[in-house]
Amino acid sequence: MGDDVAFYDTNVLIAYLFREEGRFRVAESVLRKHHLRAISVISMHEIHMYSVRYGVEDRFTKVKELMHKLLKIIPLNQDICLKATHIRRKHSLPEVDALILATAVHEKYPHFYTFDKDFEKLNNKKIEETTVHYMK
Repeated sequence: MGDDVAFYDTNVLIAYLFREEGRFRVAESVLRKHHLRAISVISMHEIHMYSVRYGVEDRFTKVKELMHKLLKIIPLNQDICLKATHIRRKHSLPEVDALILATAVHEKYPHFYTFDKDFEKLNNKKIEETTVHYMK
């Protein structure tokens, strides 16, 4: 995979879609930086949950189709789940974070972007072929 390919944690999409103050411009920048973008199917669930929690589910429904056009949505499989176990244990990540990162690693995405503080200690570290980019 080329450098034009990236995988995004849920919080990057939420910052962009919901125009979070202080994060929107950073999210927009890293989303524009790469032409081939992907997320975990788990992120679809998390974004939907966020929209329900904040009473904007109608916005999610409208954006969902666009997300399918702009992002490759990677499903979970057994190999990803097993890889997540090792990532979770080695890097002390919460389960969902490990599953999302394991998806990027398994699929060999060269870049993984996140605002999640759980990844701070992994900033600019490479896990197999994937470099973690923790953004403040």
